[in-house]
Amino acid sequence: GINAEYGSEQNQIERRMEALAYLAKASNAKVMEEIFLVSFKNRLKPLSDKETKTVSGLLELDDKQSRQLLEAVRHIVSEALYQSMSAENIVEFLPKRLHKEEDKSNKLKGLIAKILVHYLPTWRSAAINSQVSLTKLEDIDWRIDVMNASEKISRMSVPTVIVQLKVQDAPTNTREVPPPRNVIFELDKGTLETMLEGLVKIRDQLKGIKN
Repeated sequence: GINAEYGSEQNQIERRMEALAYLAKASNAKVMEEIFLVSFKNRLKPLSDKETKTVSGLLELDDKQSRQLLEAVRHIVSEALYQSMSAENIVEFLPKRLHKEEDKSNKLKGLIAKILVHYLPTWRSAAINSQVSLTKLEDIDWRIDVMNASEKISRMSVPTVIVQLKVQDAPTNTREVPPPRNVIFELDKGTLETMLEGLVKIRDQLKGIKN
């Protein structure tokens, strides 16, 4: 039933979070901070090989362990950020034991909570700003297309421009980035000239704005 499915999902999350134990390999708190900062910065992107290799080098982990750790860090960052957790809430949310020695486990959990609480205000502001971002243009391509237009009196060639824009939509949630999409449209000579005139006006206005 629903309760069983929810319990199973919670167990999977708890098991995934156990990878935070790898943070005990950090030589100092600064190394741990770097991992959390990188995880927040890239939280909306798929895990990259570069990110995984960075953590592997910092903590002497293999790639699989690094990916498990990064997924766990991303999860706790998202939960702490969007549930506005306090230090106490974070400690309670973490797995009961992150080290076989209880005192070391408690110390590690306390350090994780301290890092998160320290950066949460900054991260929250950055997350709010990113939510209002608009679709961004990534690339543009075009080609000239010549069509034959038939008339009773004459037959003539009508050139048009086919424009393809590659755009990146803003994320709608914290765990998924939409894939880039293509927008394709056609312009005749008159429409193109009107658009270019508008772009020139925009350029001139931008030039008039003092930095």
